[in-house]
This record gives sequence, structure tokens and C-alpha cells, in this order.
Amino acid sequence: MTSDTSNARTLQLSKPPLAVQILAIIGFTAFAIPVSIIAMGEFGLLGMALAAFFAYQWTRLAGIGSDARVEAAVELLRPQSEAPKTSGNASFDAYRNELMNRLEREQSNFEGFLTRLRDAKDKAEFDTFLVERERLTRDTTPSTA
Repeated sequence: MTSDTSNARTLQLSKPPLAVQILAIIGFTAFAIPVSIIAMGEFGLLGMALAAFFAYQWTRLAGIGSDARVEAAVELLRPQSEAPKTSGNASFDAYRNELMNRLEREQSNFEGFLTRLRDAKDKAEFDTFLVERERLTRDTTPSTA
């Protein structure tokens, strides 16, 4: 294991879960933005200083203050290998591959069905529009009899 990988794994263990991080960012943002706006409107330069302080805290909260931490976090999000992972059980791997292929075929068939369904609905709506338009044109045209 390389030192970059071990650093990334350590970073992963030391960070709170993603849901907690998201809630912290949302909570911080919901507090910092209105407070900054009110402070700038009421206190001028003091409000600007408070906004700068919140911006500094934001970089610490989001983890963008240190390039090494950002690189380690990005490394965690990268796929480990391009080859499909095997379970070690050849029968299960064959079953999984066959199932995934079947699901992909079913998905493409379903998407094709949805496309045909949308096209049919559009055609029916257009036909209804043409009939309605023809009826309105016939009703508004003076008869020459």
C-alpha cells in the first residue's frame, strides 16, 4: 500500500459521514449568508469583516483549505480499477454478468417502449388538434349557399 493510499484511507476514517458533512454545510450556509447580509447592511465594515471570516470558515468546513486534503479526497472518489471486480466465485460471477446483461437489455427495451409510447401520445394529441382546428375553421367560415 502506498503512502498516498494510506493517507487517503486515514482521511476517510477521520471524516464524519457524508450525510453529516452535507447537513453541516447546509446549516452553516443557512446561518452565514443571512447574518452576513444583515451585518453588512447594518454595520458596514464590521459586516464585511464578518463576511470574510465566514468565507474563511467555509474553506475550513468544506476542506478546500489544503491541497493535500483535496487531492486525497478526490483520490477516494476515483475508481480503483477499470477491470470488473470478481467475487472469487466463478459461478456467481457468471450469474452476475448474465443478470447485468439481461437488465441492460430490459432497460434498453423499456426505454424504446417509452419512446414509442410518447410518440403515440404526441401523435394522438396532434390528431386531436388537427380535428379541433378543422372543426373551428369549418364553423367560422361563412357558407356560400
